[in-house]
Amino acid sequence: MQNDFASLMQTLAPDLAAEISQRALVLERIASMAPVGRRQLAAKLHLTEREIRACADKLREQGFISLDPAGMTLTDKAREILPGIQAFTRAMNDLSGLEEELAKALNADRVCIVSGDADQDENLIDEVGRTAAHRVRGMLHSGSTLAVAGGSTMAATARAMHSPSPLHVMVVPARGGWGRHVHTQANTLAAEIAGRLGGHHRLIHLPDYMDDAAKQEMLRLPDVREVMELIQRADVILHGVGCAEEMLRDSKVSASQARKLLADGAVGESFGAYYDREGKCLLESSSVGVDLARLTPSCRMIAVAAGKHKAEAIIAVLRHDRHALLVTDEGAAREMLRILKH
Repeated sequence: MQNDFASLMQTLAPDLAAEISQRALVLERIASMAPVGRRQLAAKLHLTEREIRACADKLREQGFISLDPAGMTLTDKAREILPGIQAFTRAMNDLSGLEEELAKALNADRVCIVSGDADQDENLIDEVGRTAAHRVRGMLHSGSTLAVAGGSTMAATARAMHSPSPLHVMVVPARGGWGRHVHTQANTLAAEIAGRLGGHHRLIHLPDYMDDAAKQEMLRLPDVREVMELIQRADVILHGVGCAEEMLRDSKVSASQARKLLADGAVGESFGAYYDREGKCLLESSSVGVDLARLTPSCRMIAVAAGKHKAEAIIAVLRHDRHALLVTDEGAAREMLRILKH
Protein backbone atom coordinates (compact mmCIF):
# COMPACT_ATOMS: atom_id res chain seq x y z
CA MET A 1 0.00 0.00 0.00
CA GLN A 2 2.81 2.44 0.89
CA ASN A 3 4.57 1.74 -2.41
CA ASP A 4 1.29 2.30 -4.31
CA PHE A 5 0.74 5.59 -2.48
CA ALA A 6 4.28 6.74 -3.16
CA SER A 7 3.95 5.86 -6.86
CA LEU A 8 0.64 7.75 -7.08
CA MET A 9 2.13 10.81 -5.37
CA GLN A 10 5.10 10.85 -7.73
CA THR A 11 2.71 10.65 -10.68
CA LEU A 12 0.16 13.26 -9.55
CA ALA A 13 2.37 15.72 -7.69
CA PRO A 14 6.09 15.12 -8.32
CA ASP A 15 6.95 18.58 -6.98
CA LEU A 16 5.21 17.90 -3.66
CA ALA A 17 6.68 14.40 -3.52
CA ALA A 18 10.18 15.83 -3.90
CA GLU A 19 9.60 18.41 -1.16
CA ILE A 20 8.14 15.88 1.27
CA SER A 21 10.98 13.46 0.53
CA GLN A 22 13.51 16.17 1.28
CA ARG A 23 11.86 16.99 4.61
CA ALA A 24 11.75 13.30 5.50
CA LEU A 25 15.43 12.89 4.64
CA VAL A 26 16.38 15.95 6.72
CA LEU A 27 14.47 14.57 9.72
CA GLU A 28 16.16 11.17 9.34
CA ARG A 29 19.61 12.70 9.24
CA ILE A 30 18.96 15.02 12.17
CA ALA A 31 17.87 11.94 14.12
CA SER A 32 21.21 10.23 13.47
CA MET A 33 23.46 13.32 13.78
CA ALA A 34 21.80 15.49 16.45
CA PRO A 35 22.71 18.01 17.53
CA VAL A 36 23.75 19.16 14.06
CA GLY A 37 24.19 22.58 12.48
CA ARG A 38 22.67 23.61 9.16
CA ARG A 39 26.04 23.93 7.43
CA GLN A 40 27.17 20.48 8.53
CA LEU A 41 23.86 18.92 7.49
CA ALA A 42 23.96 20.66 4.11
CA ALA A 43 27.42 19.24 3.45
CA LYS A 44 26.31 15.72 4.39
CA LEU A 45 23.21 15.83 2.20
CA HIS A 46 24.91 17.68 -0.68
CA LEU A 47 22.32 20.44 -0.50
CA THR A 48 22.83 24.18 -0.23
CA GLU A 49 22.70 25.80 3.18
CA ARG A 50 19.79 27.88 1.88
CA GLU A 51 17.80 24.72 1.09
CA ILE A 52 18.49 23.30 4.54
CA ARG A 53 17.51 26.58 6.20
CA ALA A 54 14.19 26.73 4.33
CA CYS A 55 13.42 23.09 5.16
CA ALA A 56 14.44 23.50 8.80
CA ASP A 57 12.26 26.60 9.19
CA LYS A 58 9.22 24.66 7.96
CA LEU A 59 9.96 21.71 10.23
CA ARG A 60 10.45 24.00 13.24
CA GLU A 61 7.13 25.76 12.52
CA GLN A 62 5.45 22.35 12.53
CA GLY A 63 7.04 21.47 15.85
CA PHE A 64 9.28 18.68 14.55
CA ILE A 65 12.70 20.15 15.35
CA SER A 66 14.19 22.47 17.93
CA LEU A 67 17.22 24.69 17.41
CA ASP A 68 19.74 25.85 19.99
CA PRO A 69 23.41 26.93 19.83
CA ALA A 70 24.51 23.27 19.65
CA GLY A 71 22.40 22.65 16.55
CA MET A 72 19.15 21.02 15.46
CA THR A 73 17.50 18.14 17.31
CA LEU A 74 14.23 16.26 16.91
CA THR A 75 11.31 16.97 19.21
CA ASP A 76 9.27 14.22 20.87
CA LYS A 77 6.58 14.88 18.25
CA ALA A 78 9.06 14.03 15.48
CA ARG A 79 10.39 10.94 17.26
CA GLU A 80 6.87 9.56 17.47
CA ILE A 81 6.47 9.66 13.70
CA LEU A 82 10.08 8.74 12.81
CA PRO A 83 9.23 5.09 11.97
CA GLY A 84 6.55 6.34 9.59
CA ILE A 85 8.99 8.81 8.05
CA GLN A 86 11.51 6.03 7.45
CA ALA A 87 8.82 3.83 5.89
CA PHE A 88 7.78 6.71 3.63
CA THR A 89 11.38 7.26 2.51
CA ARG A 90 11.72 3.56 1.72
CA ALA A 91 8.55 3.63 -0.34
CA MET A 92 9.56 6.76 -2.26
CA ASN A 93 12.89 5.17 -3.15
CA ASP A 94 11.28 1.76 -3.81
CA LEU A 95 13.71 0.12 -1.41
CA SER A 96 11.43 -2.90 -0.95
CA GLY A 97 11.61 -3.62 -4.67
CA LEU A 98 15.37 -3.09 -4.58
CA GLU A 99 15.69 -5.53 -1.67
CA GLU A 100 13.79 -8.25 -3.52
CA GLU A 101 15.78 -7.78 -6.70
CA LEU A 102 19.11 -7.84 -4.89
CA ALA A 103 18.20 -10.90 -2.80
CA LYS A 104 17.49 -12.81 -6.01
CA ALA A 105 20.75 -11.68 -7.58
CA LEU A 106 22.84 -12.55 -4.54
CA ASN A 107 23.18 -15.67 -2.42
CA ALA A 108 20.90 -14.26 0.30
CA ASP A 109 17.52 -15.22 1.73
CA ARG A 110 16.77 -11.60 2.53
CA VAL A 111 18.27 -8.15 2.01
CA CYS A 112 17.51 -5.10 4.15
CA ILE A 113 18.48 -1.69 2.73
CA VAL A 114 18.86 1.61 4.59
CA SER A 115 18.25 4.78 2.57
CA GLY A 116 21.42 6.74 1.71
CA ASP A 117 25.10 6.05 1.07
CA ALA A 118 27.61 5.71 3.90
CA ASP A 119 30.36 6.87 1.55
CA GLN A 120 28.60 10.24 1.42
CA ASP A 121 27.42 10.30 5.05
CA GLU A 122 29.52 8.43 7.60
CA ASN A 123 26.75 8.84 10.21
CA LEU A 124 24.65 6.45 8.15
CA ILE A 125 26.70 3.58 9.59
CA ASP A 126 24.85 4.13 12.87
CA GLU A 127 21.50 3.69 11.11
CA VAL A 128 22.77 0.57 9.35
CA GLY A 129 23.91 -0.71 12.75
CA ARG A 130 20.51 -0.01 14.32
CA THR A 131 18.77 -1.84 11.49
CA ALA A 132 21.12 -4.81 11.77
CA ALA A 133 20.74 -4.94 15.56
CA HIS A 134 16.95 -5.03 15.25
CA ARG A 135 17.10 -7.86 12.70
CA VAL A 136 19.63 -9.87 14.69
CA ARG A 137 17.62 -9.47 17.89
CA GLY A 138 14.62 -10.95 16.08
CA MET A 139 16.62 -14.08 15.18
CA LEU A 140 17.73 -14.78 18.74
CA HIS A 141 15.88 -16.59 21.49
CA SER A 142 16.74 -17.90 24.92
CA GLY A 143 19.52 -20.46 24.55
CA SER A 144 20.85 -19.11 21.22
CA THR A 145 24.55 -18.71 20.54
CA LEU A 146 25.67 -15.65 18.58
CA ALA A 147 29.19 -15.35 17.15
CA VAL A 148 30.24 -11.81 16.21
CA ALA A 149 33.23 -10.57 14.22
CA GLY A 150 34.99 -7.24 14.73
CA GLY A 151 35.09 -3.96 12.82
CA SER A 152 33.52 -0.51 12.84
CA THR A 153 30.20 -1.63 11.35
CA MET A 154 29.95 -4.41 13.94
CA ALA A 155 30.70 -1.82 16.63
CA ALA A 156 27.74 0.30 15.40
CA THR A 157 25.55 -2.81 15.50
CA ALA A 158 26.68 -3.63 19.02
CA ARG A 159 25.91 -0.10 20.26
CA ALA A 160 22.34 -0.40 18.98
CA MET A 161 21.65 -3.84 20.43
CA HIS A 162 19.07 -4.01 23.24
CA SER A 163 16.40 -6.21 24.72
CA PRO A 164 13.40 -5.09 26.82
CA SER A 165 14.01 -8.05 29.14
CA PRO A 166 17.11 -10.22 29.75
CA LEU A 167 17.70 -12.61 26.88
CA HIS A 168 19.67 -15.66 27.94
CA VAL A 169 21.96 -15.97 24.93
CA MET A 170 25.63 -16.85 24.66
CA VAL A 171 27.73 -14.35 22.69
CA VAL A 172 31.22 -15.31 21.52
CA PRO A 173 33.82 -13.64 19.28
CA ALA A 174 34.00 -15.14 15.79
CA ARG A 175 37.69 -14.22 15.49
CA GLY A 176 40.73 -13.71 17.65
CA GLY A 177 42.32 -10.35 18.39
CA TRP A 178 43.31 -8.28 15.35
CA GLY A 179 44.48 -4.71 14.82
CA ARG A 180 45.14 -2.01 17.40
CA HIS A 181 41.66 -0.63 18.07
CA VAL A 182 40.27 -2.32 21.18
CA HIS A 183 36.74 -0.89 20.77
CA THR A 184 36.22 -2.72 17.46
CA GLN A 185 37.71 -6.08 18.50
CA ALA A 186 35.45 -9.14 18.32
CA ASN A 187 36.11 -9.86 22.01
CA THR A 188 35.04 -6.36 23.03
CA LEU A 189 31.89 -6.45 20.91
CA ALA A 190 30.89 -9.92 22.12
CA ALA A 191 31.05 -8.70 25.72
CA GLU A 192 29.13 -5.50 24.87
CA ILE A 193 26.33 -7.31 23.03
CA ALA A 194 25.97 -9.85 25.82
CA GLY A 195 25.71 -7.05 28.36
CA ARG A 196 23.10 -5.16 26.34
CA LEU A 197 20.99 -8.28 25.82
CA GLY A 198 21.35 -9.54 29.37
CA GLY A 199 23.15 -12.68 28.20
CA HIS A 200 26.52 -14.33 28.75
CA HIS A 201 29.79 -14.25 26.85
CA ARG A 202 33.09 -16.04 26.42
CA LEU A 203 36.33 -14.56 25.05
CA ILE A 204 39.18 -15.81 22.85
CA HIS A 205 42.43 -14.71 24.47
CA LEU A 206 44.41 -15.32 21.29
CA PRO A 207 45.67 -13.23 18.37
CA ASP A 208 43.80 -13.68 15.10
CA TYR A 209 46.82 -15.01 13.22
CA MET A 210 48.81 -17.99 14.52
CA ASP A 211 50.70 -20.74 12.72
CA ASP A 212 49.10 -24.18 12.76
CA ALA A 213 51.50 -25.62 15.31
CA ALA A 214 50.84 -22.82 17.81
CA LYS A 215 47.09 -22.96 17.15
CA GLN A 216 46.91 -26.71 17.81
CA GLU A 217 48.89 -26.29 21.00
CA MET A 218 46.55 -23.57 22.27
CA LEU A 219 43.50 -25.71 21.47
CA ARG A 220 44.68 -28.11 24.14
CA LEU A 221 43.70 -25.54 26.75
CA PRO A 222 40.17 -26.26 28.07
CA ASP A 223 39.05 -22.60 28.04
CA VAL A 224 40.16 -22.10 24.45
CA ARG A 225 38.64 -25.39 23.30
CA GLU A 226 35.30 -24.51 24.95
CA VAL A 227 35.04 -21.18 23.10
CA MET A 228 36.03 -22.70 19.76
CA GLU A 229 33.33 -25.36 20.16
CA LEU A 230 30.75 -22.69 20.99
CA ILE A 231 31.70 -20.76 17.86
CA GLN A 232 31.26 -23.81 15.63
CA ARG A 233 27.82 -24.52 17.15
CA ALA A 234 26.65 -20.91 16.75
CA ASP A 235 23.04 -20.35 15.70
CA VAL A 236 23.86 -16.94 14.19
CA ILE A 237 27.12 -15.59 12.74
CA LEU A 238 27.28 -11.79 12.49
CA HIS A 239 30.08 -10.24 10.47
CA GLY A 240 31.18 -7.35 8.29
CA VAL A 241 32.76 -7.33 4.83
CA GLY A 242 36.10 -5.83 3.93
CA CYS A 243 37.48 -4.50 0.65
CA ALA A 244 40.45 -6.69 -0.25
CA GLU A 245 42.84 -3.85 -1.06
CA GLU A 246 42.09 -2.04 2.21
CA MET A 247 42.30 -5.18 4.35
CA LEU A 248 45.57 -6.34 2.79
CA ARG A 249 47.29 -3.13 3.91
CA ASP A 250 46.85 -4.11 7.58
CA SER A 251 47.05 -7.89 7.23
CA LYS A 252 49.87 -10.33 7.91
CA VAL A 253 49.92 -11.27 4.23
CA SER A 254 53.31 -10.59 2.61
CA ALA A 255 53.63 -7.74 0.12
CA SER A 256 54.31 -10.16 -2.76
CA GLN A 257 51.33 -12.33 -1.88
CA ALA A 258 49.11 -9.25 -1.56
CA ARG A 259 50.13 -8.08 -5.04
CA LYS A 260 49.35 -11.54 -6.44
CA LEU A 261 45.93 -11.62 -4.77
CA LEU A 262 44.99 -8.27 -6.25
CA ALA A 263 46.33 -9.29 -9.65
CA ASP A 264 44.19 -12.45 -9.45
CA GLY A 265 41.09 -10.32 -8.86
CA ALA A 266 40.64 -10.31 -5.07
CA VAL A 267 37.98 -7.75 -4.16
CA GLY A 268 36.39 -8.95 -0.92
CA GLU A 269 37.52 -10.18 2.50
CA SER A 270 35.72 -11.90 5.33
CA PHE A 271 37.14 -13.77 8.35
CA GLY A 272 40.64 -13.40 6.90
CA ALA A 273 39.82 -15.12 3.57
CA TYR A 274 39.95 -13.30 0.22
CA TYR A 275 37.52 -13.69 -2.70
CA ASP A 276 37.17 -12.58 -6.30
CA ARG A 277 33.98 -11.11 -7.79
CA GLU A 278 32.67 -14.59 -8.67
CA GLY A 279 32.98 -15.72 -5.06
CA LYS A 280 36.04 -17.90 -5.63
CA CYS A 281 38.27 -18.11 -2.57
CA LEU A 282 41.76 -16.99 -3.54
CA LEU A 283 43.30 -17.31 -0.08
CA GLU A 284 41.94 -19.50 2.70
CA SER A 285 41.68 -17.97 6.13
CA SER A 286 44.43 -18.69 8.64
CA SER A 287 42.55 -16.84 11.35
CA VAL A 288 41.82 -18.13 14.82
CA GLY A 289 38.05 -18.40 14.98
CA VAL A 290 35.09 -19.74 13.07
CA ASP A 291 35.58 -22.40 10.39
CA LEU A 292 32.80 -21.64 7.90
CA ALA A 293 33.08 -25.11 6.36
CA ARG A 294 32.19 -26.74 9.69
CA LEU A 295 29.17 -24.67 10.73
CA THR A 296 25.96 -26.50 11.58
CA PRO A 297 23.42 -26.64 8.72
CA SER A 298 20.94 -24.54 10.71
CA CYS A 299 23.42 -21.69 11.36
CA ARG A 300 22.29 -18.38 9.87
CA MET A 301 24.91 -15.98 8.56
CA ILE A 302 24.30 -12.23 8.61
CA ALA A 303 26.53 -9.78 6.73
CA VAL A 304 26.45 -6.05 7.48
CA ALA A 305 28.30 -3.65 5.17
CA ALA A 306 27.58 -0.20 3.75
CA GLY A 307 28.93 2.32 1.28
CA LYS A 308 29.06 2.25 -2.50
CA HIS A 309 32.76 1.34 -2.47
CA LYS A 310 31.90 -1.96 -0.70
CA ALA A 311 29.69 -3.22 -3.56
CA GLU A 312 32.20 -5.57 -5.22
CA ALA A 313 33.38 -6.90 -1.87
CA ILE A 314 29.84 -7.72 -0.74
CA ILE A 315 29.08 -9.51 -4.01
CA ALA A 316 32.25 -11.60 -3.65
CA VAL A 317 31.57 -12.68 -0.06
CA LEU A 318 27.88 -13.45 -0.54
CA ARG A 319 28.52 -15.44 -3.71
CA HIS A 320 30.85 -17.71 -1.74
CA ASP A 321 28.57 -18.42 1.24
CA ARG A 322 24.80 -18.35 1.43
CA HIS A 323 23.51 -15.77 3.90
CA ALA A 324 20.22 -15.55 5.73
CA LEU A 325 20.45 -11.75 5.70
CA LEU A 326 22.42 -8.88 4.23
CA VAL A 327 22.02 -5.44 5.80
CA THR A 328 23.41 -2.67 3.61
CA ASP A 329 22.67 0.83 2.36
CA GLU A 330 21.17 2.21 -0.83
CA GLY A 331 24.53 3.31 -2.23
CA ALA A 332 26.01 -0.18 -2.04
CA ALA A 333 22.77 -1.85 -3.15
CA ARG A 334 22.35 0.17 -6.34
CA GLU A 335 26.01 -0.24 -7.22
CA MET A 336 25.77 -4.00 -6.69
CA LEU A 337 22.83 -4.25 -9.06
CA ARG A 338 24.67 -2.13 -11.64
CA ILE A 339 27.66 -4.48 -11.44
CA LEU A 340 25.53 -7.64 -11.54
CA LYS A 341 23.65 -6.48 -14.64
CA HIS A 342 26.84 -5.98 -16.67
